[in-house]
Amino acid sequence: MDTTIIDDSHRSIAGAETAITIRDFDLWYGDFQALKKVNLEIPRNRATAFIGPSGCGKSTLLRTFNRMCDFVESVRTEGTIEFDGKDIFKMDANALRVYVGMVFQHPNPFPMSIRENILYGPKRMRRISKSEGDEICERCLTRAALWDEVKDDLNKSGLGLSGGQQQRLCIARALATDPEILLMDEPTSALDPISTSMVEQLMCELAEDHTVVVVTHNMQQATRVADKTAFFYLGELVEEGPTRELFGNPRQKRTQEYLSGRFS
Repeated sequence: MDTTIIDDSHRSIAGAETAITIRDFDLWYGDFQALKKVNLEIPRNRATAFIGPSGCGKSTLLRTFNRMCDFVESVRTEGTIEFDGKDIFKMDANALRVYVGMVFQHPNPFPMSIRENILYGPKRMRRISKSEGDEICERCLTRAALWDEVKDDLNKSGLGLSGGQQQRLCIARALATDPEILLMDEPTSALDPISTSMVEQLMCELAEDHTVVVVTHNMQQATRVADKTAFFYLGELVEEGPTRELFGNPRQKRTQEYLSGRFS
């Protein structure tokens, strides 16, 4: 029996604008088809979770949103993914990655100071004065709930922080280019429970004015942070909808079996 507790704090996705539109999207790695005719809309300024067993295609789709698939020679795609009506495969990839930030499963701070980690993206875009750099650092580290912990150590290496602090630094770094969309690929899987709780709270806060898309194996996490949830299985989008409805009354048998733990 599924005992998942569904958080009542989710915001409605009805009437929300669409940030990402996916239509009849297929993706192959060589001869292997990883995604099959995916159709999905990601609401703006909401948190959307992708759930499903390992190898179901959820991380592949997430990483396609900022064209990370470009780094794999064997990848071939069909169909469309649009941001604000623009086909991402016709956009400049570097410009797209300013618009779409990314946080990975394992914290990956650069081997440089905390300050330089935060300013890495903005400095690649334009010249940054010291005063502007100070403002960006304080604003982004504050958003990531890290400012009070590191404000006196900005010139120390980001590698010297704890695992949870490193992940929040990576979130702050992703926010420094002021992206409209923030992708998070299992961002708490390597963290302790306290750090996980802090990052989950941060995801909820960021979704107030960013579009957040998170891949998670933790179904309780999806119920805590996501306004919308999409369930994938063997490269197919099986079911999607408001989180409360999908967990409380799944329509598809495969969704019911996954949520009840009959396969993983």
